[in-house]
Amino acid sequence: MSKSCKGSLDDYLDCIERSACVATEKRDPRDCAKGANGAERPSECETKRGNYLQCRRGQLDMRTRLRGNKGY
Repeated sequence: MSKSCKGSLDDYLDCIERSACVATEKRDPRDCAKGANGAERPSECETKRGNYLQCRRGQLDMRTRLRGNKGY
């Protein structure tokens, strides 16, 4: 079975918590994560979001399920 994506999710959530949207504007992290077309997320967070989504897709792909997800 593939590995858990918890590490990728934790990295993404930490990035959102450190973003200017949450830190300076004192907005809810959920609102910042759902920002229109990623306008409020830094590019670093977009990369981590992409890694998390790729990990989640890998859990459904039979080839990746047998080999395991890369990374965590």
